[in-house]
Amino acid sequence: MKSVPVIGFLLLALAWPNTAQEVYNSPEVASAGDTYVPYQVVLDGLFVLDVFVDGEGAVQGIDALRDPGAMLGAAKTSVRQWKFRPASREGRSAPSRMTVSFLYRPPNYGNAAAVPPKQFSPVVPTEHDKYVPIGVLSFAYPAYPVNSVAWGSVVVQVTVDNSGEVKGVDFLHGMDVFNNFVSDALKKWRFQAATLDGKSITSKTVIAFVFQPPAAK
Repeated sequence: MKSVPVIGFLLLALAWPNTAQEVYNSPEVASAGDTYVPYQVVLDGLFVLDVFVDGEGAVQGIDALRDPGAMLGAAKTSVRQWKFRPASREGRSAPSRMTVSFLYRPPNYGNAAAVPPKQFSPVVPTEHDKYVPIGVLSFAYPAYPVNSVAWGSVVVQVTVDNSGEVKGVDFLHGMDVFNNFVSDALKKWRFQAATLDGKSITSKTVIAFVFQPPAAK
C-alpha cells in the first residue's frame, strides 16, 4: 500500500511539462528574390555566410565563413534585400544568426560536370551567444539541363533536424527549368546540426543556387 503514493508521484512528475527546456526557434528568411548571376567564370563557387539578424528581423552584420573570392560582395547585396523573421526564445523575438550559402555553378561546358574542390574543408560556424548555426560538411553542384541556354537562380530554405538530416525544403525563389536539378543536388549535401547550449536542435539554413549563362561556343 505504501508504494501507491510513490507511483502516483512519479506519474505526475512525468506528465508535468519540462519548463527547464528552452523553447527556441531559429531565424528564417520570409522572402527572397532572384540572385545576381555573374557573367564570368567561377570555378569554386561556394560562399558561406554567417548572417546576424536582430530581434526585428533586420540584418545587422554578415561575416564570410567561406570566401573563394570575386562574388562575396554580390552575395552580401542579395542577402540584404531579403526579408527575415527573427529568432524567438520562449515566445519572444531575439537576435540571432543563420548560415546562408551561395553556390555559383560554373558555366556549362558540353558534358563536363561541375565538381566541388577535392580539398574541401567543412564550414562550421563558431559559438556565439550559446548558439551555433548549421554547418556545411559537404556540397554538390546541381546538373545543368541538356541543350538549355537559361540562367538564373533558385533559392531554397532547408530545415535540418538535430541529427543533421534534411527534413524539409521550401523554395523561396524557383525556376522551373532548374528546380528538379537543385532538389537532386541537395540529396548529396551534408550538414552539421545547429546547437543551443551545446545541444543539437532543429534549425534552418538558406542556399542560393546560381546558374551562370552557358559558355560561348
